[in-house]
Amino acid sequence: MRKYICFLLLISAIFVSCDDGRIYEKEIIIPQEGLTVKLNAQLAGAGTWSDRYSLVLAGFTNGNEYATISKVITSNIAPDGTVEVSMSGIKDNVDEVELCVINRLRKKVVTFKQILKDDFPANSDTIFMDAGKVDIGMFEAIQANVFNASCVGCHGGNGNAVKGLFLTEGKSYEDLVGKASKVDPDMLLVNPGNAQESFLPLILEEDGHISHSHMDILDAKKKSTLVTLIKDWINNGAQK
Repeated sequence: MRKYICFLLLISAIFVSCDDGRIYEKEIIIPQEGLTVKLNAQLAGAGTWSDRYSLVLAGFTNGNEYATISKVITSNIAPDGTVEVSMSGIKDNVDEVELCVINRLRKKVVTFKQILKDDFPANSDTIFMDAGKVDIGMFEAIQANVFNASCVGCHGGNGNAVKGLFLTEGKSYEDLVGKASKVDPDMLLVNPGNAQESFLPLILEEDGHISHSHMDILDAKKKSTLVTLIKDWINNGAQK
């Protein structure tokens, strides 16, 4: 019996000497698939967008206008406009990464900064997007994607403007907002808060108001999105 007790004491001593009272767990690391994009920028005008839109980092595939992956960045913008934000999980099928605005259907509305797949880093899992200073205001988006792209040829680009309406940068807002239409003096070109009573979206959608039709000046693929953008800007107060 004494030998049996001694044997038990010996076994107990061995286990006690090997156990310091802590439970060791194996560390589990779950890898994040895909690339990560890191944005650094100083943005102005984020507060001019209505809640129908989202300012995002987004990935797009094969020219598709609907975001495959996106991350809203508005809440990450500091009071001085600076923003540092990351989005992970960018898969191989993503062809471009953008700082852009999408609507509630996740469809791209306007782009402010873009990196194409050919410029993705070959030996890194991180895409650095240093956008610098960018005015992302709702009106600036209209200026760049509507007026600059389709209107200034006749409205101020050569120093002259049809009907005296300048749509060039620095002049367009003052010439539009609260100003009576010379075609239909009973309507304002832009009536803040009331797109239905504003001449600007009307002339882009309906023919017969003046001798030159404006229905075809916008890219057919983008027309509906851009006219909706103009209407939403007006209904949201036509902020600059």
